Amino acid sequence: MRHRPSQTAEMRKNANQDVPGSMHVPGAELSPEEQQQALAHRVTRQCMQTLADAFSTGPGVEPLSRAVQSMYTDMEQRLGQVDFQPPMACARGCSYCCYNQISLTPPEALFLGLYMFERYQGEQVLALAARVDNILARIKGRTRAELGAMRHELPCPFLEDGACGVHPARPLACRGWNAVDVRQCRAANESANPMTMIENHALPRVLADAVQLGLLQGSKACGMEAGFLVITRAVKLLLEHGVAECARGWLAGEAFFGRGHSW
Repeated sequence: MRHRPSQTAEMRKNANQDVPGSMHVPGAELSPEEQQQALAHRVTRQCMQTLADAFSTGPGVEPLSRAVQSMYTDMEQRLGQVDFQPPMACARGCSYCCYNQISLTPPEALFLGLYMFERYQGEQVLALAARVDNILARIKGRTRAELGAMRHELPCPFLEDGACGVHPARPLACRGWNAVDVRQCRAANESANPMTMIENHALPRVLADAVQLGLLQGSKACGMEAGFLVITRAVKLLLEHGVAECARGWLAGEAFFGRGHSW
């Protein structure tokens, strides 16, 4: 789906006021885009430092989890202070954007894995694994461009009864996406056109990208693999090897996403 930032009169009026995430330079006025760029830079640096501080206490999955949680919480608090106009149309039960194979980083995947194994038990794990295998069979050998073109056919493995089964631990791509008109989202899915324009607010996406960049750069600076993997493939790794083993290898500088597999 294509992004079309919402440019309302209220946003333009508040462009240089003291709103969350704004940055002021005496004698100068910053556009909304410049304010967001400045905020994104600060957030990325902050996330890099948070990750470095977590690893300084020891290479364990627990400090990593706390660090990722703090980044997610900070992002939510920033967005919670903003009066988005027009309001976002996103709500429980609206799952059009959940038909997508989003990409995530190792820290996001490990955080998701911890929550996943708390949330899913017994038969639920088997059902989740079956959904994962079904999707993997369909996307095997596909390029990212091909996945984008067929995204409307590929529900997230955590989509259950129109809602996200791991919402508190959802990756940054999910946290950043938003829309102001559900009809546009519905039209995008029904038309199966990945280029359908979806009006949305830029700030959530900017913040999500900034946090993700901080995770990537922070991981690389600490000597760990920094890259992306499609969510279903990441979940398959977690189901096959467990969070502890995936975390152990990645925190030791091994390739988390480079493990040999046939899917």
